[in-house]
Formats: sequence, structure tokens, C-alpha cells
Amino acid sequence: MTVTSRAASSSVPPITVNAKMNKNSNSFPNPMIVYAEVLQGYIPIIGASVTAIIESNKGNTKVLELLDNGAGADAFKNDGVYSRYFTAYSDNGRYGLKVRAHGGTNSARQSFQHPANRAAFIPGWVVNGEIKRNPPRPETDNAQTVLESFSRTATGDAFVMSDVPSGPLPDLFPPSQITDLHATLDGDNINLTWTAPGDDFDVGTGKNGVMQFDLSERSSLKSKGVFIGGKNLRRNATHIFIAIQSVDKSNLTSKSSNFAQVAFSVSQGDPSAGSGSSSGVNTMTVVFSVIGAVLVVTIIVSATICILNKRNSSRRPRTAFKKKKQKKQK
Repeated sequence: MTVTSRAASSSVPPITVNAKMNKNSNSFPNPMIVYAEVLQGYIPIIGASVTAIIESNKGNTKVLELLDNGAGADAFKNDGVYSRYFTAYSDNGRYGLKVRAHGGTNSARQSFQHPANRAAFIPGWVVNGEIKRNPPRPETDNAQTVLESFSRTATGDAFVMSDVPSGPLPDLFPPSQITDLHATLDGDNINLTWTAPGDDFDVGTGKNGVMQFDLSERSSLKSKGVFIGGKNLRRNATHIFIAIQSVDKSNLTSKSSNFAQVAFSVSQGDPSAGSGSSSGVNTMTVVFSVIGAVLVVTIIVSATICILNKRNSSRRPRTAFKKKKQKKQK
């Protein structure tokens, strides 16, 4: 049987899918990455549902949903390349790859047209020591709707795995690094957005996260099941720098995310009155006073423990030590 296909219209390029792995051979515990490129001609298709089916030579199958979100294994968001880490090895030997892509109302193709206005956006300016904010920059949509639904299947090259242990695999893979952390100021609140990583790189669900930030008052926040604790990073006047680390169920920690920066408007008093400097001196005085008090209390407690230990040791019988001493003299 011979099957021949052709485009529905000569003026409309066909939608194609190409699938591949990042390596042809690998050894445990190194991860693999699945790639699937969905194009119409040379234009990326975004918003498609792309699924990878990986099958070992013994028939064990793993299904992965590939993502084009710019996180984890995916290098760039909305470039038409859908990616995902693969770490669920079951056997040594050969693995096959098949990718299925479906599109419809949620799919679109990227437009390479340049925006009409290329002027740099200025978020605000400083007037008399106060930050005057501009309205947020309007988001431009460079996507064009795909008019028809489509379904494509592609077969990628096989790859070979070695050194895969028998039995359950140990958890050796930490969550992926968060690379798209954004922070925006909303009154007295800081809104944070990021793409959540998985338990093993970008696969699964992470356990929690640890946030590192610099604030004048240390605090802890909670965000939808994610515990966030404070840790001083760096200070720059009216700026706060925030970073996040993800933790999985085996307490493996990801690399620190990119730094998100938030600028606060701090009212400055009359320089001649010296109010700003006195406030800074008072703050530092309080900080050093607290540190000094903690050190003094620590020294007193340590000295008390040492004295009590000496008293207790002096009351204990020493006959056993005397006998050992006599044996050594012989």
C-alpha cells in the first residue's frame, strides 16, 4: 500500500512535526531531553497539545506532555519547540520515541511582523524624591489564529540507555531552576509570578520552595502550599532583591532562581534637618544593640554551664581514674 499526502492548498504551507532526543545514547543517572518542533512552513505553532510516547525494548511505556513555556528543559517560550526532561528509565537497552501534536481553537502561529512602536518603555520617573509610575505597558499579541484543527504524528530517532539499576530508581534529580521570576509592587504588597518546576527537573510536582529576600523587617510568607522563609541577600537603599529555590520530596534543592527586583518609594526629609541620617543611625544603633545583647546573654549562659559542669565533675568519685593512672605507671 502506498499513501501519498499533499497540502490542502498550494498557498498554505503544511503543518509539520519533527521529534528527536538530545542524545542517541546515555547512561544513568544522566537525564534525557525530548524535543518536538511544530511548524507551519517556517512559522512556529504555539498553544498546541504535544505528547511524547517513549517505549523501552521490553514494552514499558512512559507518556510525557511536552511544553513550550520557557522553563525546565524548554529554552525559549513560544518558539514552537516543545520540550521536557525524561528520567523515568525502566530498562537498559533501546528506547523508541513517538510524538503526537494536536491543535485547534487554542493554537496559533507566531507572527514575525515587527511592532509599529519600538520606543523603549519607561516604567516611571522620580519627582522630588517620589516615584511617579507610568501606566503598565500594553501587551502586544504577535500570534495569529490557526484556522483549522490539525493532528500530526512523528517518529523520532531511537536512543540507548545503560547502567539503569534494577528495582525502584533513587531520587537523584532536583527540581529545575526557576528562570522567569517576576515581582511587581501592588500598594504594600509584592506580587510574585513564576513557572513552577517539577519534582524531578520539570516532571512531577515539587514539594515546596524557599525564598530569599532582603527586607527591613524579616518575615515569612505563604503562597499556595509553598513555604517561604527570609534570608538576607543584598541591600540597595529602596530596592528589594528576591530569589527562589525549589525543594522536592527528597529535600533536593534546585539552583537559585533569577533575581526579581522591586523598587520602593521612600519619602526623603529635608537634608538640612539631617532626619535621614539620624533615622539611619537610630536603626543601626538598635540593630547593634540587639546583637550586643544576644552576645552578652550567650556568654553568660555559656559561663554558667561551664561552672555547673565543673562543680558536678568535682563531686564525682575519682577512684576509677586513680586505678587507671597506677596501671599506666607500671
